[in-house]
Amino acid sequence: MALIQGFIFAEKFYDDVNFPRGFGKSGDFTIAEAELLVNLGRRLFKLEQGLCKPENQVEAQFAQMSESLLGGQTKVELLWQKYKKLTRHKPFNSLTGQH
Repeated sequence: MALIQGFIFAEKFYDDVNFPRGFGKSGDFTIAEAELLVNLGRRLFKLEQGLCKPENQVEAQFAQMSESLLGGQTKVELLWQKYKKLTRHKPFNSLTGQH
């Protein structure tokens, strides 16, 4: 069982819907952030959704942060919040009108 910054590596994570060219080529993440998302994203998603149980204190803290919607404190928590913010769909506003 491999650990990456205290999280158990599950499998590679890709978000082809929001980042079809990959996290690294999106311009939104640094190379290090993109690598962390690829390696930890699947585990973070499962922890956030309650699809798996935390295996250690680091994962338990992440799960608690996800449930409480408080600001992240660790590098991984802050990165996940950045990812979530970037993937939130923005409402479409049409600025048409009559004069």
